[in-house]
Amino acid sequence: MGQTASPRYDFEGLPLDPVEPGTSLLVTGPSIGGTRELCMELLRSEREGVLLLSADLGGGEAIEAFERAGVQFDPSRMGILDATQHGETDADRNVCAIGTPADLTGMGMHYARLYEELHGAGVERVRTGLYTLTTILPYVDDIKPVYRFLHTLTGRVTSADGFGVCALDPRTQDERVLGSLTQPFDGRVELRREGDGCEIRVRGLSGHHDDWRGYEPPT
Repeated sequence: MGQTASPRYDFEGLPLDPVEPGTSLLVTGPSIGGTRELCMELLRSEREGVLLLSADLGGGEAIEAFERAGVQFDPSRMGILDATQHGETDADRNVCAIGTPADLTGMGMHYARLYEELHGAGVERVRTGLYTLTTILPYVDDIKPVYRFLHTLTGRVTSADGFGVCALDPRTQDERVLGSLTQPFDGRVELRREGDGCEIRVRGLSGHHDDWRGYEPPT
């Protein structure tokens, strides 16, 4: 008897097709202008686990950002790694402070622990978000540790049949660095401002549309 394939991850309300389990996407767009909101909406789920590695938003700010995107924060299946400089651990809300965006090793260790805790609690499918690489990169002198960190993170998503999303403002990096940071991901979602609104398109995922489609960030 063959095994039943895991359902794909869908994105209700977004002009994006569902993706296969194990997929990780790099979201590129301006830091101010819809990228944060898009990441939160990609992580939105009423059933699955959610882990956010946040180098830009404190734990409380991240929870507020989730709620603006229509996500009711549930500590029993959701957690936040607060990697901002002034983060504070809040066990009641499942927020773990790392201390600095430069501590990629600590971020990876705490992420693995929270992931295992969710699985131990019966959460089988987890959406992982990293917001944002734009904040992490100024703290490192060499791109190689960041690449290794992303490779490990996306590898974890693949092996667990999860879903991953990571944000980066491409205007802050040259093409060489951007090309290196794109490699660990299965595809890329590009966001741009167009008139009074936004548009997004998918690059690199076979079978997915690659035309620009309208997107209205939540307010």
